Amino acid sequence: MTESCYHCGEDVPYGVALTLPMAGETRQFCCAGCQAVAQCIADAGLNDYYRLRTERAAKPDEDRADYRQFDDPSLLEAFSRREGDYWISRFSIGGLRCAACAWLIENHLPHLPGVDSVTVNLQQGLATVRWDPAQVDVSAIFEQFDQLGYQALPWSNDNRQALIQDEMDSLLRRLGVAGIGMMQVGMVAIGLYAGDFQGIDAGTRNLLRVFSLLVATPVLLYAAQPFFRSAWRSLSQRHLGMDVPVSIALGSAYIASVIATVTQAEHVYFDTISMFTFFLLVSRYLQLRVEQTHYRSGQLPLSARKISAVGDGKFEWVAVKDLQIGDLVSVAPGELIPIDGVVLRGQSSVETSAFTGEFLPAIVGPGDTALAGSGNLDGNLELRVTNAAKDSAWAKVDALLEQAQACKPRVAQIADRLASHFVLLVLSVSALSLAWWWQSEQHSAFLVALSVLVVSCPCALSLATPTSYTAAIRALRHQGVVLHNGQVLENIHGVSHVVFDKTGTLTEGRPRITASTLRDDVDAQRAMSIAATLEQYSRHPIASAFAHQNLLATSNVDVHSGKGISAIINGERYRIGSADFCGVAPSRHSRDIDVFLCDEQGIMAHYQLADTLRSDAAALVSYLRSCHHQVTILSGDHHHQVEYIARQLGLDSWHAGCTAAQKLAHIHALQQQGERVIMVGDGVNDAPVIAAADISVAMTDASELTRAQADVVLLDNRLSGVELLFKTAHRGRRILRQNLGWALGYNLVSLPLAAAGLVPPWLAALGMSLSSLLVILNALRLSSPARDDRPSPKALPPADTVLEGVPHG
Repeated sequence: MTESCYHCGEDVPYGVALTLPMAGETRQFCCAGCQAVAQCIADAGLNDYYRLRTERAAKPDEDRADYRQFDDPSLLEAFSRREGDYWISRFSIGGLRCAACAWLIENHLPHLPGVDSVTVNLQQGLATVRWDPAQVDVSAIFEQFDQLGYQALPWSNDNRQALIQDEMDSLLRRLGVAGIGMMQVGMVAIGLYAGDFQGIDAGTRNLLRVFSLLVATPVLLYAAQPFFRSAWRSLSQRHLGMDVPVSIALGSAYIASVIATVTQAEHVYFDTISMFTFFLLVSRYLQLRVEQTHYRSGQLPLSARKISAVGDGKFEWVAVKDLQIGDLVSVAPGELIPIDGVVLRGQSSVETSAFTGEFLPAIVGPGDTALAGSGNLDGNLELRVTNAAKDSAWAKVDALLEQAQACKPRVAQIADRLASHFVLLVLSVSALSLAWWWQSEQHSAFLVALSVLVVSCPCALSLATPTSYTAAIRALRHQGVVLHNGQVLENIHGVSHVVFDKTGTLTEGRPRITASTLRDDVDAQRAMSIAATLEQYSRHPIASAFAHQNLLATSNVDVHSGKGISAIINGERYRIGSADFCGVAPSRHSRDIDVFLCDEQGIMAHYQLADTLRSDAAALVSYLRSCHHQVTILSGDHHHQVEYIARQLGLDSWHAGCTAAQKLAHIHALQQQGERVIMVGDGVNDAPVIAAADISVAMTDASELTRAQADVVLLDNRLSGVELLFKTAHRGRRILRQNLGWALGYNLVSLPLAAAGLVPPWLAALGMSLSSLLVILNALRLSSPARDDRPSPKALPPADTVLEGVPHG
C-alpha cells in the first residue's frame, strides 16, 4: 500500500525514505521540501498545526527563490512603511487554505528574532508583519514563509486585484457546473413530478433518479465546495459561521436523496441541491464583482516621461517609483498626472475630483501645483517633481482611506455577534420544525427543515454595517473629505457643540487690502511697488497681501521682527510696518490690520488689511444651528476682530485672546458637562484642542501637527466639507438602519413561514441570495451622494502640504 506524505498528502514515491518522529509516531514525507517544512514546524513547537488544519498543505517548491532582492530599500518601500524603529510590511500569501494556516503563520514568524508581530487576513490572503531592521532583513521573513510552504509576494494593488480575479474565475467555473447541473436535474425533476401525478413505472423513476444523482454529485462536490470548506473552518475554530446551516442543508439533502434513490423511497432533492448551490454562487459572485468595482478607486500610472531639460522635447520612460524630487516629467493631454509637481511649462485644465470631488476642472499654469491622480485634460504640461511617489498626496489619502475602512464600528461588532447567535437559532428552529412535522402528512418534515436552514440569511446582518460604512467613507473621499478614523461616522450623531478657530478656518487666513489712504504727492502704483519690495523680505502672512511684480533694487535691508522692515531704495530709506514702528498713534477700535508705509518726509500710505470670511462659512453655521448644534468661536485674535466675525455669522458664543491652554480648558469644561464636541481648526496652537475634542476636523492648509491629530481632513479647504460630513453620516445612519431593519425583518418573517411549511426550498434559496444583494446595493447608494452647490474650484494647496504629517495606515 502506498504511503501518503504527512505534510502535503501526496503519494510517497517508491524508494523514498524520508521520515521524522512527530507526535510520538514516525511520519513519512514525499520529498525533502515537505520534510524540511515539517522539521521547521516541529522545531518551533507548533505540531498542533497538523491537528488543527482542515486541509493538507501545498507541496513546497524545492527550488527556493532568492528573496535578497527585496532587501533593496527602493523595493522594500513599495510594500512597507516606516513606523519609528520598525518596518510594517505587507505580504500577499499564496496557499492559505484554512484558519489553521493563519494560526501557523501568526505563531511561527514571531519566533524569528526581530519580528515583533504578525497578523493574517485569511480572506484577503494578506499578512502584515512588524519587524526591526536592526535584527532581521525582510528577505529572512520571505524565507520563513517559504519554509512553511507558502508563497509570499510583496503586497500591491495589482496582487489584490489578481486575487479577486482568481476567486471570481473560480466562482465562474463553479457557477458553470452548478448551472448545467441545475438545468439538467431540473428537466429530470419535471418528469419525476409529472410521474407523481400521472403515474410512472419504477424502472423509469429509478433511472431518472440515478441520472439526477450523477449530475448533482459534481455540483455538490465541486461547485458547493466553498460552502463546506468555510463551514468546516468555522467549526474547527468552534465558531458557528454563516455557511454552517448552508452546508448542513446541502449535505443532509444529498444524503437523504442518495438513501431515497437506493431504497426507492418517496422523495429525492437533487433539484433543490442544484438550485440552492447555483443561487448562492450567483449571489457571492455578484458580491465579489461589486467589491472589485468598488475597490478600483483608481490607479496611478506605473511609468512617466522623464525629460532631460525643459523645452527640448526629449524624454525617456521611467518607473514612477524611481522619480526623484527635482526630476522633470511631461504629461500629455488625456493622461493622469503620475506624481506631485509644480508646473514649469504649459497650461491645461486639470480635473481634481480625486481630491476635491469637484467635477469642474481648474486651470493650471507655470508655478501652480499639480497633484498625482489629477487628470490632465487639454494641454501638455512639464512638471518639476516635488514629492516622491510614496509621499504623494494620493498615497497619503489612500493610506488614510485604508485605515478608516479597517476600523470596525461598535454596531458592526454587535451585528457580528448577533449573526453568530442567529446561526444557532436557525439550527434550533430547523431541528424543532423537523420534530414537529415528522408525523404530519400535510408537509414533508425534511423539506420544511431544509427550507428553514436555507431561508435564513445571517450574512445580511454582518454585511449591513461594513458595507454602509465603507460606502460612506469612499463617498466622502470622492468629495474631498478624508476620514482618518472610521468611528467618526458613528460618533458624530451625539455631537452637541461645534467649536471653530477663526483665522484660517472661518476666515481665509490670508489678509487682503480692503482700503488705502495716500499722501497727496504719492502715486498709488509707486507706493505699492515700494511696499511690495520691502515686504518681500518678510514671511509674515501680511506680506502676501503686497504681492507685486514690479520690485525695485534695495540695499541696507533691516528686518525688525514683529514690527516692520526698512531699506534703502534709489538712495532713500523707506519703512513699512505697524503704527508704532512708523511713529503713528494706533487705532484702538479698528477691526482691520493697519500697515503704514513711510519715507523720510513721513507717512506715504496707510493700508487697511482684513482677513475675509470664507464664502461658505455663513452657510455652514446656518446649517449647524438649524440642526440645533451650539456653535462657538475660540480664537487667539484681538477682541474686536473676533467680535466682527461673530456678528457676521450671527453668533453670540465667542471667545477672543485665547491661549492654547485656555482653548483646551474650554473643551474639557464642555466635556465634563456631558457634551460631545467637534473642533475645526488649522493652527499650531489648535493641535492640543484637536487631540482633546471628541471629533476633530482640520483644513488641508493646517499645520503638520494639527493634521496629524485630526480625525477628518478637508482636502479642498472648504467648510462645506463639514456640512457634507454631517449629511453623509446622517444618510449613512439611515441606510444602515434600513439594512439592519431589512435583514432582521426578512429573517423574522421568513423563518416562521419556512417553519410553517409555506416556503419551498428553491424559493428559500432565492430569498437568501436576494437578501444579501439587497443590503449591498442599498449601501452603495451612499457612493454617489447628491452634489451640493459648492463654489467653483480653487487652486489646490501645494503638494508638499497636502496631508503632510498625517500617520499612514
